[in-house]
Formats: sequence, structure tokens, C-alpha cells
Amino acid sequence: MRKGVVLLVMTGMVLGLVSFLMIKADQYTSSDAYCNSCHAHTHAYSSWKLSPHNHTCEQNVHCIDCHLPPKEQGFYKEKVKAGLRDLHAYYFKDSTDFNWQQKSQVEFARRHTFKEACIHCHPKLFPTGLSESGDLAHWHYQQNMEDMHCIQCHLNVGHGTGEKASQNLALFNSYHPTDTTYTHAANIKAFKPFTETIPGSDISFRMLPVQAPSRQSKDTTSIEAFFIGESEVSWDEYLLFLSETEAEGRSEHADVDGLSGATPPWGNPDQGWGLGQRPAITMTHHAATVYCQWLSHKTGKHYRLPSEAEWEHAAREAIKNHPLNHQLVNTNKTQTLEPDKIQPDAIGTRHLFGNVKEFCADKFETGSPEFVIKGGSFKSDISMLSPTFRESTQHRKWLKTDPQIPKSIWWYSDCNDVGFRIVLSHQPSKTN
Repeated sequence: MRKGVVLLVMTGMVLGLVSFLMIKADQYTSSDAYCNSCHAHTHAYSSWKLSPHNHTCEQNVHCIDCHLPPKEQGFYKEKVKAGLRDLHAYYFKDSTDFNWQQKSQVEFARRHTFKEACIHCHPKLFPTGLSESGDLAHWHYQQNMEDMHCIQCHLNVGHGTGEKASQNLALFNSYHPTDTTYTHAANIKAFKPFTETIPGSDISFRMLPVQAPSRQSKDTTSIEAFFIGESEVSWDEYLLFLSETEAEGRSEHADVDGLSGATPPWGNPDQGWGLGQRPAITMTHHAATVYCQWLSHKTGKHYRLPSEAEWEHAAREAIKNHPLNHQLVNTNKTQTLEPDKIQPDAIGTRHLFGNVKEFCADKFETGSPEFVIKGGSFKSDISMLSPTFRESTQHRKWLKTDPQIPKSIWWYSDCNDVGFRIVLSHQPSKTN
């Protein structure tokens, strides 16, 4: 009897010790210090220190509060999975090879942040004091909870400055001309490369000739000779358009003289990567089309988006006897690049493949509301970087987090790797 009691007491002590050690181990491996000892990217810690979750919340918020679900919703299962994944990365991978900027983008970050954790701390979608725009955004989230994640709108609250997304009125004042102002558009005298100049501005860009397919070409589509932009339309070019056509209305007008300018974007359309010569991104196909109308009006020419056949023909010529290689492609998987970061191809264009996907004028399918996009982007697999690979716009998906009603016809809220390149039909004179 006495031996049984002793055995029972010893068993209880062992179980108690094990429980105590498990609790201590759980506490230790749940601490911010432990998380940061394994995650070697220093910017994650420094950006967390700046975030609202670290210095403005009434209660302390720790790494596990966002990166693991609540205790009653699979906490330990996800903790074990995360621990095994992180230990493997820590011992078998080199953190200097990790693309941290890519991993901080929404499509990657949402894999490591639990929506249940956000809701656990913020159960009220419509708290007292929420702004009118916040009410609208949260109502939109409420209607699309299955498809949306909190960090699509609140990405910076955990790692960053915590600036809230709002209409970016400042973007329309981002164009700052230099002392050089062009008075006339370019005069095309021959089917040769030329520099277009936009009157009343200091903006210019290069256009390159693309010969029509030879009679022996297998291309059965009728393609006439045309000029194509050396690079995608840059932010410098697009900001001039925005500054000259700013308007609050959202009506679509066919008459160039009555163009309705773009409304302000929601948030930062350049993603913080920079403006200048980087390709303009996040505008809709409609916005790109209106830009072409505006540019045509400014220059007295007929600039437009390329047809799919024209884009493919230019792409084939671009790599003809000049195979596609890493010197012609932005494959950093992180962000867009300026034109001079890539070598020109066989026809002189830059970034025809793999910087931003480029709008074409064609519908993706007969009767479809979507348009063809070509060329792949910095996110694309190498298999997508070919003349024939085609994709379509995804208008509704790319506006999922836009809280405005009606949704913007000018800006995509959920697409950061689509832009456009312009073309111009060649109209030879009798003397050419």
C-alpha cells in the first residue's frame, strides 16, 4: 500500500515537472526574443519596433499574436509547423539569399499572418470613432470575408509606419517640370527611331520602328509597319497625364476634349519602389486607354495600345537572332526596374519581357470583359516570358480590396505588376 502511494506521488511529481517544463518551454518559444533569434532579417525587428502594434496599442502585441492563431483555434498545431519550418530554414538555408522584400508583399505575408488573430484582438468591425472611409472599407470586408484578409488593407500595422491607406491626393502633384519645356511634338520624317516630345512639358520618350512581317512569314494576321515604345510608359510620363487631367468625376467620355481625368488612387500605387523612369503600374486598362487618347491629343498623332498580334510580332523580332536571356529580363522577383538596368533587345526595346505585364487592345475572348496582357512581369516564371504566352486582366479580382463604391475605373487595388507600352501606326508620306 505504502509503495503504491510513493509511486503515485512520484508519478505526480514527474508529471508536474514535465508540465512545468512544457509551460516554460512554451513561454520561452513564444517570446519576441526567441522569434527574433531565429529570424535573421533585422529589418523585421526594426520595422516591428516602429509599428503601431508595438508603440501605440494599449496592450503589448507580440510576434505570436499575429503569426499564430488564437489558443483555441489551432495555436499549437501551427506553432509546431512554424517551428519545424523555421528550424529547417535556420540550419539548412542561408538567410542572405532570402528575398525579404518579396516576402513582405501581401501575397506572401498573408500566408504567415492569421486572420483569426486579427479578429481575436479586434472583434468589432465598426468600433466607435471609425471614419466614414473606414466604415465603408469594413463593410466591404464584411461582404467578402471568405476572399479577403485584414492585411490587404492593414499591411503596415505589424511591420512599418502604420500609415493608413487613403486617397492619395499628393500623387497628382508629383510631376515637377525642369526648366526645359518642349513647344512642339516630334515631326516624323522617316521610318526610323525618333524621340517624341510632349508640348508644354519636359517629358520625352523614344519610339522605335517595327517592320511589317515579310510575305514569307507564317503570321497570317495582317500587320502593318508601326512604331513601338522603347520602354513601358514611365511614371514621369503618366504623372504628367494625371496632373493635366485631374478630376473628381468617374464618367467615361469618348470625346478627347472632354476627357474625365483619373480619380486619386487608394494608397500608394508605386508600392514605395519609386517613380521616375520606372514603369507606371496599377492603372486599369481603361486608364491606359484614356492616357493614349490624352497623348494623341497632346502630340497630334494617334497613339494607342498595341494589338496582340502587333505585340507578338515585335516580341519575335526582339529576340530574332538574339535569344532571350538574363540580360534582357527583370527576374529579381521583387519589383520593377528602370529601363537602363536591362540591355536593349534586337529591335532596341527594353523590358518587353518580364518587368511588367503589358496591356493589349484586344479582348481576351469574344464577349469577355477582360483584355489580353502579354510579356510577363518580375513575378513571372521564365516559361511565361515568350512572344506567344498570353494572360488576361482580372478586373474584379484586382479590385477586391478597393473600398470605394462604385469601385474605381482608374486604379487596381490588388495588382502591382501590370503596366503598358504604346504604339503608333506608320503612315508613310509620298516622298518616303
